[in-house]
Amino acid sequence: MSGERPLIVTFIGDLVFLGALLSIISLFPNFTERFEIEFKILPIISEGIIRVLIPISLLIVSYGYLKLKRWGYWLMVTINMFFLIASIIFSLQNKQQSSYQSIISTFITLIFVLPTKKYFGN
Repeated sequence: MSGERPLIVTFIGDLVFLGALLSIISLFPNFTERFEIEFKILPIISEGIIRVLIPISLLIVSYGYLKLKRWGYWLMVTINMFFLIASIIFSLQNKQQSSYQSIISTFITLIFVLPTKKYFGN
């Protein structure tokens, strides 16, 4: 598809890119402790692997999404579905309000991402 990238795609792609940057910052414990930033990770895989895979995945997703690549759209949907399912599992295990906020925010992101499919070609 030629033309200018829609504002909603730019906004979502930039938010995912920001999430990648925050994930990279989480690799530096002194920084996160100083500013009291907390990252919750599900104990599915080792924490070290997750802390490296998430920023790499988010950077790839944001690149493809911002470049209006079809694979970028589907990766965006997939990664949001993964985070939604992971948040549901986490909330069922811990019964904490913050995990419910994660479910709601991921669900809202999906509500905005799904209609953007029309910008990514056939």
